[in-house]
Amino acid sequence: MLNWTGHALVDVGIAAVCVMTDKEDPTKLTLEDLDAAADEMERYYFSGALTSYLTCVFMNSEYVQPGTGARKAETRKRYADRVLRAHRSNPEESAKAEVCVFSGLPATHRIHRGQMPLLTGEDVLNFFPAGAGGLFIAGPYLTALQALPLGGRRSEGKLLIAHSDSPALTLALARNFVEDNRRLLGLAMSGGLPNRDGLDDGLPREQASWDAAKKRPKYPDAKSAFTLIASDLLDVLERRRDVCDSDTPASLQIYWLSSSGQGPSLDFFSVPSNLIRFLNNVTQASTNAAWRRVVARGWIAGDTHQATAATAKRSAKKAAAPQLSGPGRSRNPVFVDLFSIFKGGFVDAQPASRFIRRYLLSELRGAIAHAEDCNWELTDLFLKEVLIMSPERIQRIREFADALAAFIEKRNDAPFFQKITFARYPWILRGELVKAQRKQFLQAKDLLFALDDYVEVFEAEDNSGAANWSLVRDLICIRLVEQLHKSGWLTPEKLKEEVAAVEEEQATGTRG
Repeated sequence: MLNWTGHALVDVGIAAVCVMTDKEDPTKLTLEDLDAAADEMERYYFSGALTSYLTCVFMNSEYVQPGTGARKAETRKRYADRVLRAHRSNPEESAKAEVCVFSGLPATHRIHRGQMPLLTGEDVLNFFPAGAGGLFIAGPYLTALQALPLGGRRSEGKLLIAHSDSPALTLALARNFVEDNRRLLGLAMSGGLPNRDGLDDGLPREQASWDAAKKRPKYPDAKSAFTLIASDLLDVLERRRDVCDSDTPASLQIYWLSSSGQGPSLDFFSVPSNLIRFLNNVTQASTNAAWRRVVARGWIAGDTHQATAATAKRSAKKAAAPQLSGPGRSRNPVFVDLFSIFKGGFVDAQPASRFIRRYLLSELRGAIAHAEDCNWELTDLFLKEVLIMSPERIQRIREFADALAAFIEKRNDAPFFQKITFARYPWILRGELVKAQRKQFLQAKDLLFALDDYVEVFEAEDNSGAANWSLVRDLICIRLVEQLHKSGWLTPEKLKEEVAAVEEEQATGTRG
């Protein structure tokens, strides 16, 4: 009945219809399936529960028009028959001899912003083919397009959707949102929505919203849009290994938009295939535990930030209450910082280095916080998939760090570990390496590293086109801490002592 179109709004609507009718393939949808989806949408859209949400999606549509009585009921029925059941209606006069822009099929309807977000108004001639006042579409695709709000989420007053060039991934993410919306609509239509915007509102993936003017709850809002998508993407990739074929790279487009006449807007973000590949692989057994700890600490950090920002506006009683965390409820800086690496449409070395320092090195206020989470395998995966660093260069850095770890352990050289790990400038690090090289030769008649080793590790250009000494320092630090922790030389207590010593020196200005 339907095919994927490549257009984000239409495809997400198609995915929502598939979920609503328990189908995985839109070509298997029948007219009866579309009937069932239309009936469900009619029940939801004219209930009044979705008005605040639908206003930003289908501006000035009949779904959001006020009114009661027999005449209004008849108007709504005609609109539902024309739009929600477009797959059953005959071609309109204005659409005859026209072609659906999404499918290439004969068009049956001409639509405007009341049926599709971000279009212009009815009979406005601008930006449409052949100067037509509207966009031409085939009936089944119009029906599917109406399911768009169910395949997305209301997030901070806007529509949030995710569209991938992998139909299976689009469908899997839409499934999460359809399930969310069905749950919320069940609460709304039964009078069970929380009636205040409080801290403990009983909603697992959103926060309650209260309409003070009408003195009733509004449709709940998911917070931190990109955190929600990132979390759901990670969850889907972990549960459904089949949604991303390793032989066929998949990317993702995230759209956060509003078609409201008071403030139309569109924000979008591209998640490249290599980042999806990283998220798909990071939940494998060998790196899963370390990655979960990184993400879990992010929720705590996000909650702390949220509580600090909100405390000034809340009473002391509410400010002291525990903050709720999780997708749709709070911001997770791990996901925000991970996405920021690709914010400009390319791999930005600076936020990538910052991500490594903050999360893979487990940095806290400039110090290493969790020795057990300095996981080289996780770091290796990040370097390969996110930074696209060559395996040969990664191996060089690893071997260099292993040589330093053996040197430190054999000589019990805590000062050298401290100076290498916390070096603030490249000449300090270089000076310490020269001293260690001299000591190794004088005592063991051997070299700690060769000139080529140093050049390959510290001076070789990365994909960003420039050598990044602080990134290399942090990578060496990750490997040092992991190896010395495994050997037992570096205990949590000893690490705390080293950190305290460095912080004291930095505070007194005795360290360069």
